[in-house]
Order: sequence, then C-alpha cells, then structure tokens
Amino acid sequence: MAKDNTEYDKAFNAMIEPLMAAVGSTLNEDEMGIMGKAGEELKAQMPSPGLAVGSKAPDFTLPDALGSNVTLSEELKAGPVILLFYRGSWCPVCSMHLNEFKKLVSAFKEEYNAQIIAVTPQLTEISKKQVQEADFPFKVCSDLDDTVMKAYKLHFNLDPELAEVYKKFNFQVESDNGGRLSLPVPGTFVIDKKGNIRAMQADTDYTNRMKPAEITETLNTIKRDSTGVLCNCLA
Repeated sequence: MAKDNTEYDKAFNAMIEPLMAAVGSTLNEDEMGIMGKAGEELKAQMPSPGLAVGSKAPDFTLPDALGSNVTLSEELKAGPVILLFYRGSWCPVCSMHLNEFKKLVSAFKEEYNAQIIAVTPQLTEISKKQVQEADFPFKVCSDLDDTVMKAYKLHFNLDPELAEVYKKFNFQVESDNGGRLSLPVPGTFVIDKKGNIRAMQADTDYTNRMKPAEITETLNTIKRDSTGVLCNCLA
C-alpha cells in the first residue's frame, strides 16, 4: 500500500519533463500566450473547484467503456469509492495519473474493499480504446451531457483558441468529446459507503493531482471509523 508518494513522483517527473520540453519546442510565442491566458482565466473563474469535504456525493448513472451502466449509489454498497475526474485519453498527465492508480487497485480492494471509478467527458468508444490499450482494471465512465461534472462543480468549457493550439500535439478534444469542448477540472473524491465526501482535491493547474498516500490515509480513517462503529454496536 502506498504510504508515501515516491513512485508517483518518479512517474510524474518522467512524464512532465519531456512534456514541457515538447511544449517549449513546438509552440510559438503567441501560442504560449494563449495557453497562459487560458490558464489564468480559468483560475479566476474557478478559484475553488469541486465539492467540499463533508458534502454528500451526488448520485449518478453513467455508461462505462464496456457498455454497462454504472450507478454510484449501487457501487457504494460494496465499499468506498475513489472517484477520479480526468480530461481525456489525450491528456498525458491524466494518463500518468490513471496508470499509477492502476497499480493500487488490488491493494485498495483487499485492504479497504474500495474501488476506483473514473469519469471523463470523452465518448465511450474513445474510453473503450483507452481501457483496452492501458488495461485499466477499473470502471471508466463517460459524462456525455456534462451533468456529473457540473454536479461536482468541476465543469468548464475549454477556450476554443486553446483547443486549436492543442491540435499541434494531436490533442483532439472536440472530436473525442463528440463535438463538445466540455472538460472537468481534474479532481479526486474519496467517498465513504454513506455517500459522504471524506477527502477531495481539484485544481485548475491540471498537473496537480491527489496522490496515492493522501488517498490511503483517508481510506485508513474510513476503515477505523467503521471499525469503531462496529465495536460500539457490539459493546
């Protein structure tokens, strides 16, 4: 189980350094300006994205990449859920984040009976390809009308000029999303069986994500709380 973030940080650094180098060598000054301006405007628009700790997690039913419907309240009956909102398969930071959490699926299940559910605005066929290529052992759901992203206070529309800049890296946001520029601020919510948000992280800086150790710490707290309730009932 992840007691620190050493492996995550190694993976992040291995991804971000060549990514930033590619950005610097590919974009001209005007394009860099578009990217910077869009980031500043989003930060001003959404200074505190995401539902707060202590909130009830909004229920939802969404299609997953393999053709099934996933309902949060039904999944919570089995145990806690780590709900990950990500931008899409085109996003290198999202892919790194998901791949690092893929390594923890078995440990989360065995130790806490917890599971990961990912939510993205991309079309289900895009998600299916991603799931198959990356061999993700968790559910990847598509929010095709932005309802869930809005309910969790993460939704925004990508600046059209920035979407054009992204195409220089073959990031096809609009086509992957079925003609929409809808995106979530990347966010993670740890939700207990009662549907309470016990920890969260969301940041308009898309490189900043909740790391494994923080999730493990929250799952340990949830487990201690549930054990305490059981002991009190048996006393």
